[in-house]
Order: sequence, then structure tokens, then C-alpha cells
Amino acid sequence: MADWREKILKSAMKVMQNPGAQKVMSNEKFQNALGKAFQTGFAIKSEIDEQKNNLAKRLNLATSDDLRTMKRELDRLQRQVGKLKKENSDLKGK
Repeated sequence: MADWREKILKSAMKVMQNPGAQKVMSNEKFQNALGKAFQTGFAIKSEIDEQKNNLAKRLNLATSDDLRTMKRELDRLQRQVGKLKKENSDLKGK
């Protein structure tokens, strides 16, 4: 996965060194269009995530956020149990 990212980055760096590409990228209209493209991509991703979460709630399914929250809680509880076991063994040892 990182391999294709490296290839894309290397290709982008080559393009950035091209004087013609630099001229296009310095154009204000191009910069505005690029900014709108990023905003649109973010808006689409946000809408998809929202619809995915709504569907998961309707179907009573756990979302990735729910699973992440449960994992954090489980980790916290496991640490607490470990601490209580240690305290209990320390008390029995006395």
C-alpha cells in the first residue's frame, strides 16, 4: 500500500518541477478549483459517513466508533482488574 503512495508522491514531485505545471499551479483560478475539489471531496466523505452511521443505527449495528469506544473501555477495565488483582495478592501476602 505504501508502495503506490511513494510512486504517486515521486510522480507529483516530478510534475511540480516542470515549469509549465508550476505556471498552472500558480494560477489563482486553478488554486480556487483545487480548493473546491478538496472541499467537495470532504463534504462527500462526511455525507457518506453520516449515512453509514444512520443505517447502522437503524439496523442496530455497531459502528467503528462504537467498537473503538468499547475497546478503550475494555482496556481500561482490564487495567483496573489487573490493579485489583495485584492489590489483592499484596494483601494476602501480608
